[in-house]
Amino acid sequence: MDKKNILVVCTGNTCRSPLAEAYLKKYGSEHVNVKSAGVSAAYGHAISNGSKKVLEKEGIELNHASQPLSEELIQWADEVLTMSSTHKQIVEERYPHQNVSTLQEAAGKEGHDIQDPFGGTDEDYEQTAKMIKKAVKDFLRQS
Repeated sequence: MDKKNILVVCTGNTCRSPLAEAYLKKYGSEHVNVKSAGVSAAYGHAISNGSKKVLEKEGIELNHASQPLSEELIQWADEVLTMSSTHKQIVEERYPHQNVSTLQEAAGKEGHDIQDPFGGTDEDYEQTAKMIKKAVKDFLRQS
């Protein structure tokens, strides 16, 4: 069975989508290839300190440099998972023929955006990571 190419999208590609990328790689590496991008991202920014701390606590290493959403990434992806309904709407407007859903929708949970912890406390990042990890596991079970 071929691996599915999953593109994870958030705003700046430094907090939420790198977390989702890391968890998809950790828990789904046999089934999926993963990349991440941001709808308003610049090239080359490191993962946020809060997200990095969360992953380090779990022993997960992610070499990450942010990148903007692009035609090339969209062409690569079999499926796009976004962190919010706003991101989903942006992707659908830019790339109307792409298979896109929020991570929560793909995990079977309707109507719940994953909040951006950017600028928040360590606890905010931990809560976001917990929500993303659960959604990733649920998504992988359904895939």
